Amino acid sequence: MPRTGMTLQRWCFAGAVLCYALAAWFGVGYYGEDEFQHVILLAEHLRGHVDLASLPLDYHQGWRGMLLPAMAASVFSVLEFCGIHDPFTLTFFLRLVTGGFALGTMRSFTRALHDHVKPESTAPLLVLTSSLWFLPLLLVRFNGEAWSALFFLRGLTQLLSTDRSKWMAGVWLAAAIICRPAVALLAAAALVWSLSRGTLNRKHLLTLLVAGATTLASGVLLDSVIHGSFTLTLWNYGTAVLTGEEAARFTELPWYQYVLFTLKYLTLPIGALVLAAFGTLLVLRPTHVLVWLIVPFLLVHSILPVKEVRFLFPLAPLIPWLLIAAKEAMDDRWPGLFRNIVWHLAFVGVVLVNMLALMVGLATPAGNGRIALAQTIANRAHGAAVHIDHAGDWRQWIPPFFLPPGSTERFVETLEADQGTRPHYLIAREGAPAMDVRSLRLIEAASPAWTHRVLGLYGLEDGHVPLVLYEVRSNGPQH
Repeated sequence: MPRTGMTLQRWCFAGAVLCYALAAWFGVGYYGEDEFQHVILLAEHLRGHVDLASLPLDYHQGWRGMLLPAMAASVFSVLEFCGIHDPFTLTFFLRLVTGGFALGTMRSFTRALHDHVKPESTAPLLVLTSSLWFLPLLLVRFNGEAWSALFFLRGLTQLLSTDRSKWMAGVWLAAAIICRPAVALLAAAALVWSLSRGTLNRKHLLTLLVAGATTLASGVLLDSVIHGSFTLTLWNYGTAVLTGEEAARFTELPWYQYVLFTLKYLTLPIGALVLAAFGTLLVLRPTHVLVWLIVPFLLVHSILPVKEVRFLFPLAPLIPWLLIAAKEAMDDRWPGLFRNIVWHLAFVGVVLVNMLALMVGLATPAGNGRIALAQTIANRAHGAAVHIDHAGDWRQWIPPFFLPPGSTERFVETLEADQGTRPHYLIAREGAPAMDVRSLRLIEAASPAWTHRVLGLYGLEDGHVPLVLYEVRSNGPQH
């Protein structure tokens, strides 16, 4: 690579390291319930801190692989051996481990793509991979979506490089399936594409399949040991999905919902650009590997009644390549198209939106910020038990893992002073009507005020009303 290319690579990697580190540090809490219920809570169970009755239905039904909980339990045990017991520090290290693995994975993947994009596209690909706003936010989360995406990307990197080990390709792809069974669609599509292109011969395929089967068998062994009996979590989960048993707990959404999710959650300009890039590739280069990967994955997920934006996370690391591939296809069809000043202005606008979204994302704690408020409570309590009232719904509930031992919580419509001597707090939506005449002292909002204003402007149909933390001081007049 030329010296200028190496310099750009170093700068981009340094910028990516900074973004992932900030995302890990400020991303307190968890994006969705699965990140806690199916990883952290199960890890605590493996360490003997949580009993069986407290575990989610998915564990008792044998629907979830135990690879990630076992990894999290190992990280926790090592840290506690070093004298670190604070739950916020423990979970920060989970994000740090994930982010470090993501940085190495994305770097290897980008290098492997040098033979699959034009020479003049390598620099833009590098910049996109290191600066697209949602990648560091998603790829520091210690959950099935992030780790399945990274394991799959490792496997795809092996397949795209003719000199890479096909044994390791099988290991990575199988590990991705263990973390999220639906990623089997991506793995199968990658194998079919490789076979159709002649980059994977029979010997390589056999090696890959043996490695994958060995990895899956290791997953079965791990699950069976933890459950105490022979357990096929992939089979159990697949059966639950096909019979609708697993889906019955969730809301059914229309087939086109993922289009709406893409437009909304990537920001309108970037979401529209991604959809346009996918449509362009579908029309101009229908045999491109990205079409082979994305189409089956989207079709199956669009048919299934349950739809959540997190189901698309395994596709997120592919988006930089998708944008570059679409531009190359348009350049080939319409040379000189992008020389128009209108395109330059649109590019500047998208860059500004991406920078703003990145700043907001890095500064905002994960989820609705309740765990960030729990960290403030824990810091103020210094290990003493507290009582928390919630003026809201179940999404404000803070798991005991993040609170001092002996703490209590309740949902209230009318605020009543706690009868004990423990510190008393209230968590409510900002601007909510006073629940009673009480002395409430505002402690802090869940995230910085400027991010509230930006998210409020971009609320679309949801709006954005942040959580705030109050201290309940007395029964006197409200201040």
